[in-house]
Amino acid sequence: MNNETKFIIGSAVVTLGLIVGLTFFISAKGAKERTLVTTEVLGVSANPANYDLGDVPIKGGIITKEYEIKNATDADMELIKIVTSCMCTTASVKAESGETRFFAMEMGGDKNPFISLKVKKGETVKVTVKFDPAAHGPAGVGPIDRVVSLYFDTGVKELTFKGVVVK
Repeated sequence: MNNETKFIIGSAVVTLGLIVGLTFFISAKGAKERTLVTTEVLGVSANPANYDLGDVPIKGGIITKEYEIKNATDADMELIKIVTSCMCTTASVKAESGETRFFAMEMGGDKNPFISLKVKKGETVKVTVKFDPAAHGPAGVGPIDRVVSLYFDTGVKELTFKGVVVK
């Protein structure tokens, strides 16, 4: 075997090793990420489940609404993610175990991080939602329907509100 053949074989082995190693690293990283259960969570009620804001003046400032979510199951649950349907809407959850920051819509590669907020069995938590009617600029008038998705380890609970942004 000449030196050129040894070099080619050695390079092929190193390249193959790098490919296998990188594949293992990427798949191991993905295995650590949580997955979201997208079916409706059972045993969780919302009061109210929906708000009708009616006419909302575009220059009227941020509107804040609160929802109560009750864990009526016989087990503790974990809130793992909060996502809103639009950048004009943010949401935060306060439980006995702590409070989250405000989260908004996920856009492009910008994903909301996973969180870990324990909700005890029988506990009622407070969800604060903020809506900015001016977020879409002066052309952002008309009907709106927004969703706040609360992802628990056992499923998702959706809260909604609607209205009409007016000048």
